[in-house]
Amino acid sequence: MVLGHVLNVVSGLLFVGTGVVSRRAQPGNPTGVLMALAGVSWMLNFWLDDNGFLLTLPQKAWAPMLGHLVVAFPTGKLRTPARRVVVATAYAEMLVLVVAHQTSWGRPVVDAEPLMTAVVGACMLVLLVRQWTCSSPAQRRTLTAMGVASVVAVLVFTAWEPAYRAGMEPPYFALVLSMSGIPIAHLAGLVRRRMDRGAVADLVVRLSAAHHRASVRDALATALHDPGLRVGYWLAEQQRYVEADGNPMTHDPDSVLTQVNRGDKRVALLAHDPVLLDNPELVDAACATVALTLDNERLTAELRAQLRQLAESRDRVLRAAETERRRIERDLHDGVQQRLLSVAMTLGLAEATPPDKSQRLTSEAKTTVLATIDELRALCHGIHPPVLTERGLHGAVRELTAVTTGVDLTIALTDPLPPQVETTAYYVVAEALANVVKHAAATRTEIAIASRAGTLVVRVDDDGRGGADAARGSGLRGLTDRVEASGGTLHVTSEPGRGTSLRAELPCG
Repeated sequence: MVLGHVLNVVSGLLFVGTGVVSRRAQPGNPTGVLMALAGVSWMLNFWLDDNGFLLTLPQKAWAPMLGHLVVAFPTGKLRTPARRVVVATAYAEMLVLVVAHQTSWGRPVVDAEPLMTAVVGACMLVLLVRQWTCSSPAQRRTLTAMGVASVVAVLVFTAWEPAYRAGMEPPYFALVLSMSGIPIAHLAGLVRRRMDRGAVADLVVRLSAAHHRASVRDALATALHDPGLRVGYWLAEQQRYVEADGNPMTHDPDSVLTQVNRGDKRVALLAHDPVLLDNPELVDAACATVALTLDNERLTAELRAQLRQLAESRDRVLRAAETERRRIERDLHDGVQQRLLSVAMTLGLAEATPPDKSQRLTSEAKTTVLATIDELRALCHGIHPPVLTERGLHGAVRELTAVTTGVDLTIALTDPLPPQVETTAYYVVAEALANVVKHAAATRTEIAIASRAGTLVVRVDDDGRGGADAARGSGLRGLTDRVEASGGTLHVTSEPGRGTSLRAELPCG
């Protein structure tokens, strides 16, 4: 009897102490509160005799509280309807049994207690096994110790109650030890969390080793115990995240995103397992440790992304140039060449015709030559805007805006521009104005062209409907290719309902 009281006190204090530690380590997690309350109820159950409904209720609450704790672990929240139903059933069973014990008519209910306990316990076991099998490796690392202790406790309690009622007198210490495994497993998990945060310092050693310099993702995955972790590097110029190979980073809905900064500078984005939200200190410590390394890798990823983007742009430009070359070749063959052959034949006939009749043929040849000149001029206009040659960028852009209402133009050019830069800037303005007229439904458009520090900046802003997407529009995509082929960058910001802002930066060197 004395040993039983000692075991009860030790087990109850273990629950309460672990609950207090858990609450301090995880202030937003209800697990610590549930564990401390379960420990108090456990001790009351053996210290006090059943004496009325109000005193018996807190004495018997320890069992459903423990069930609530193990089913809601590790977040302390019942996130699915099945978990809420099972826990509510456990509390309802406890309430019904307490009432039945206080009344003479409740004897059949009391006799059915082992069966009800077995059913609720079996449902809890199913939930625990399903949670573990559906979890990721990082989640299983958190769940395994607590899950094993919980399964043992549920099995022992479910078997111990009917055995006790049948007069078999099962060893009481087995029940106490099985229940005590729950706080011990949770306490071990809290200690492991503390050790994991201390082990983050090893990241510096691993990242400084020669064979680990290019595997910051692997080092982070090891430190955070998340083999599926992905890293995206922020490209400020393109306003997007890319992976180490330069490809755009895609979002997995099963992952949680954590941003990594160096001061006020955005560096990277971690896509990790949601279980790491329960250990934010570990994530923060790891991010702070590798921020500098991530920033260095970000530069490498940015270079790879630019090289990939430049290669794709050049490939599209080459295909477009080949298409244009074939068009010009076809136009020359079908138009100019045929006209010139016609002129040659007409002049040949004029040579063989008497002088008094050759004048008509010569006049016809002259008309054909003039028509051919016009056709060649039109063909050349399609290759290079003649207004640029005649009036320069300043005059060419003013001519573009003269036929569009509601346009404010500002041009500040200090030095002469290379022909390729002038042509690209002209087409940027032309395409932007075409989109404003065809799609934007804007009332005002602002165009600013300025040269600064060896770079020509072209900006076109409108107050239209927005929603422009370079990935869907062939005009903007072709414009992006043209700008990138000139060594520049093009940014398009176009939120629906808030207008469109197009900014091109072209190097003049």
